[in-house]
Amino acid sequence: MLTPVLSTLLAAFLSDIARYCIALLLLAASVGKLRSYGDFRANLATSFGVPPAAASLAAPALVAAELWLAGWLLAGGAQLPMLLSLLLLGTLTAILAWRYFTHSVVRCSCFGEAARPVSQYDLLRNVLVVGINGAYFALAQETTLSIATTVLAAGLAAIVCVATISLHDIAILAKAD
Repeated sequence: MLTPVLSTLLAAFLSDIARYCIALLLLAASVGKLRSYGDFRANLATSFGVPPAAASLAAPALVAAELWLAGWLLAGGAQLPMLLSLLLLGTLTAILAWRYFTHSVVRCSCFGEAARPVSQYDLLRNVLVVGINGAYFALAQETTLSIATTVLAAGLAAIVCVATISLHDIAILAKAD
């Protein structure tokens, strides 16, 4: 059994991993959208039924929100930016799932992959991301970690981030064997 001090440190470490993971995922999502910005804006209209004029406003607003939240979290923000991230990611996941189940082909450009339609693995990825974000609140501690521990948390979060973003490709490769 963990001692109370060790338990508190572990919870703080895991919450730091969750915070960095969400920050890096938001950063990767915004950069991916910027890399294929025209496709992203077009997908808002074609896959999500957003009128083209509204898509031209919604696209930069979503990219800006993701960049802003990522920067805030990487700069040390905690409770409020994680709550805003949870609201953003939860809403986007709900909309994506609704469109996925009510339309045959949906392209979201979540991380810049505009040509590939959304798969069940993409939905799973989004649910996992919302779960990671929600887990932060179950784990959030006021304990300050050392710089070395924080860097370790950021590194582990980067690994989780890459695996999460690549979930579709990982699952397809795993099925091929």
